[in-house]
Amino acid sequence: MSPLPRFLDACAGVLLNLGILVAVLMAVHVVADVISKFLFNFPLAGTLEIVAHYYMVGLIFFPLAHVQRGNGHIAAELLTRFLSPRVQAVAASITFAAMAAFAALLVWRTSIDALRSLEVAEAVQTSGFFVYIFPARWFVPLGLGVMGCLAAVQAARSAFAILGRR
Repeated sequence: MSPLPRFLDACAGVLLNLGILVAVLMAVHVVADVISKFLFNFPLAGTLEIVAHYYMVGLIFFPLAHVQRGNGHIAAELLTRFLSPRVQAVAASITFAAMAAFAALLVWRTSIDALRSLEVAEAVQTSGFFVYIFPARWFVPLGLGVMGCLAAVQAARSAFAILGRR
């Protein structure tokens, strides 16, 4: 395996582990909030905001590269399963390339949003303090970027495999 795919696989693994960590932190935080609320009549301030703006975003976007690495995205094979293996390989290559292009577009757009959020130090107000959410805005382009790079590598591999079959 060449250095770029190996690096992207490592990045996907790191992001997957971050996603797992985020899931554990979210569970612990929510359980602590519920216990605090019902035992001490004192809910933890900012739980909803932190869950919505940090945990949920990380939980969705960090594992995307791992899903792409394992071809785990939803695939509608209703028509393609009846095609020849060569045509299926061409369709897969086109799909990987389209995924990479779409991911690049989304990375570009979400990076602009993350930069704007950083410029204004975007925050949401809780009952007692502000929760700065601008760092979490970078979770989206990070997860999509690694996923898109993996899709581009998969598209290139698939195209080279098709050309090699001739």
